[in-house]
Amino acid sequence: MKFAHKNQSPFFLGLKAEVEAYLQQQGKTRFGEGRIVAKGLFFFSLLLVSHLGIYLWANAWWQYAVCFVGAGLAAVLIVFNIVHDASHKAISRHKSINTLFRYLGDFVGINTYIWDIRHNLQHHTFTNVLGGDLIIENIPILRLSPHQPHHRFHRYQAFYAPLLYAFYSAYWILVIDFKLFFLKEICNLKNIRHSRQEWFTLFFFKAVYLTYAVVLPTLFTPLSGWQVMGLFMLGHAVAGLLLSIVAALGHFVEGPDFPKPIGEELPTSWAEHELATSIDFAPRSRFAHWITGGLNTHVAHHLFPRMCHTHYYRVTQVIAKYCQQHGYPYHQESFLSAVQSHFRYLNRLGKVTA
Repeated sequence: MKFAHKNQSPFFLGLKAEVEAYLQQQGKTRFGEGRIVAKGLFFFSLLLVSHLGIYLWANAWWQYAVCFVGAGLAAVLIVFNIVHDASHKAISRHKSINTLFRYLGDFVGINTYIWDIRHNLQHHTFTNVLGGDLIIENIPILRLSPHQPHHRFHRYQAFYAPLLYAFYSAYWILVIDFKLFFLKEICNLKNIRHSRQEWFTLFFFKAVYLTYAVVLPTLFTPLSGWQVMGLFMLGHAVAGLLLSIVAALGHFVEGPDFPKPIGEELPTSWAEHELATSIDFAPRSRFAHWITGGLNTHVAHHLFPRMCHTHYYRVTQVIAKYCQQHGYPYHQESFLSAVQSHFRYLNRLGKVTA
């Protein structure tokens, strides 16, 4: 699969020049600088405090629940704000620093190697294209593309989707990573083989995560194994809802395109494809930007994925202005309207067959 036009389109060349001029005026590089490290330390401290609270503070059931939910949220915030940028080599110009921060993802349960394949190689290249973007097929029994087969149960997907979202982070850690490792083909990638090192990393970090998240609380607190598993799933339910809704609002709403290749060719350049398939939600909200690691400014991220999210708040304004001046479509919504649009989109795809 490929794009019909090279990425030297007038749109991207002009926009890239505007963004580079902005960075130069600010005396900045595309990397995260010191503040991204400070942010990472804050979220990791939140994770550490949440887990220590299980042993040093919690006595009542609700206190244990606070700790497990805090740990789940901290893990998602680490992935949003640190691991995501590290996987795009956007934290530092030094490869070793990006690699170190990327391993935080493995520490909180996800396999960052397989995530690089499905996120960087697929989602960021063939966004919203069925057969190229695995995110469309991540959650079973959801129809997220108009080109997916329609089944009768899809008519209810706007109602059961929140339940699936609540289980998504646990499903990712316990099922998706293992499933993808054993596949020889992932969408447009064929004859996949993984090194022994990556197989070891998969099982090693899964064991580390399940040990400190489940085994140790079972052994060293008054909680039974079933109670620990219940609290573990509660933490993942809250984390999964946050993770899923942020991921969904960037693409699976009314407005973005879902192009279908003609043969093996997509009709535009890559940059114009990314602009047409992505949407911003609450782009002027500094709180949303801080919490989501800039994923609310999703257009900027898809056009400049190797730029640290700390720049996206201002760069989004450059993109919006450029698109307005030159007649290119730029999609944005408030958070609430984007959520409503997402569920209208699910409802519409649940009712139609094409």
